[in-house]
Amino acid sequence: MRLQITAVLFASMAWPSCFAQTSNAITTPAKATSQESLYVPVHEFDSRRDAAADIRAAIAEAQRTRKRIILYIGGLWCPYCHQMDELFQKNPDLLQLRESRFITVAIHYGSGNNNDQALSTYTKVLGVPHFFVLESDGTPLHSQHVLDLRADGAYSPAKIKEFLNRWAHADHLEPDLANPN
Repeated sequence: MRLQITAVLFASMAWPSCFAQTSNAITTPAKATSQESLYVPVHEFDSRRDAAADIRAAIAEAQRTRKRIILYIGGLWCPYCHQMDELFQKNPDLLQLRESRFITVAIHYGSGNNNDQALSTYTKVLGVPHFFVLESDGTPLHSQHVLDLRADGAYSPAKIKEFLNRWAHADHLEPDLANPN
């Protein structure tokens, strides 16, 4: 009886090996590394969000990815913000350009929230939508009233592209833009 149990155990241990993969691929799940991110992008205006916490999270992610930050100030009530969102939806190349070079944080501006405190360290918002460009450590670099990015009554894809290229890190620029000489 003892011999039969040993034989059964041996066979059961050897049997799964006949189904083993022959490739060199590792089949164990990958472990999270310190370089992976738990950052969740904020792309919609929400008066219930904590803008200060969103900015802190964006700074941490920007430092990890070596990207700059765009604080996109506006609101669901703002028709020009809807036009800006539509521009990025209709121009996936612009959306890809923005997402590959910046951490973008949508911050609700208006009544019903406490975001004024989070925005108090930046220059005055002259109108919405408005962009603040921050260095990856959170240092303000530029304040852009996006009215200047319009042409012929609509947002200009060319002006938006120029703005994004101008304010991206040099190591995130297209080769011809990184070295103008």
